[in-house]
Amino acid sequence: MLDSQEALDFFPAARIVALPSNQPDQLNLPLSNGQWLQVSQESLTERERYLLSLSSNQEELYASHPWYRFLVKGIGPMPQQSSPMQWIHVHHSVSAFEDKEVLEDWLEVMRSLLPNRLADFQLTAHDRIFVLDQTTFIPIHAVLTDTLSTMEFDFSVKLTVLVGQMWSQVAEEDWRSLFQAEHQLFMAWQQRFQSSRVLSFGHVFLWGQGQDISLSPLRHHLAQMIRQQDQLAASILALWEEAAVVTKAAQRLYVHRNTLQYRLEKWLDVSGLQLRNLTDLAVCYQIVLEER
Repeated sequence: MLDSQEALDFFPAARIVALPSNQPDQLNLPLSNGQWLQVSQESLTERERYLLSLSSNQEELYASHPWYRFLVKGIGPMPQQSSPMQWIHVHHSVSAFEDKEVLEDWLEVMRSLLPNRLADFQLTAHDRIFVLDQTTFIPIHAVLTDTLSTMEFDFSVKLTVLVGQMWSQVAEEDWRSLFQAEHQLFMAWQQRFQSSRVLSFGHVFLWGQGQDISLSPLRHHLAQMIRQQDQLAASILALWEEAAVVTKAAQRLYVHRNTLQYRLEKWLDVSGLQLRNLTDLAVCYQIVLEER
């Protein structure tokens, strides 16, 4: 399997992308780093087109999964309704999981750690997505952080994990754009740092501000979620001004501390974002400022 530079050497007119295209005039070649080479069929010779068609067979192995078809290709209805929904993005070294028994053992461990898992599917040879139903919020980040090093040792594999944002009240036609934006952000971070780590959405989102990455779908829907919560924008501004001290923020807002605490807990249940955590607060503060 080619890496990005080798692929561009062979196909200089192609593009490196995080996810395969569903356009019929584009061919997609999986790369060794988990990305995809996207190349227009019109630019190819007959021999190049044949070689790429052989490689694209790997995508066909994944494309039968209904969540892959819905989130990656934009085909078919949503396999199962859920809101809020969350994705866990896992990038792994491929060599250990070439052994199917090792892969199944690792999947069994991951599925046991994610009791609210709706499904999981292979995105590339290096990437797997876990789809979670967060109707009843279950914090996942701490669990995965505590078990990461053990899993890496037990399975002789290197893992980079993004615990994605909890998305709620999303129109069915918007799920794909949210997924693509979130995964592209994760792949950009992974390509830059290539370290074993469990990442929070807030951490990667803030890092992505200075990168050449489109965050518009993520910003837009976070802003929509904040608007739908009564007085939440004002609460975020007050918390930022008071360094996330709830009592002082409540005084600034002229509300009882319990009232503000209720707003924070309600927002946590809807979004998974903890506004007493400065990283999550910074994400929400930035969204509110952009709206104003």
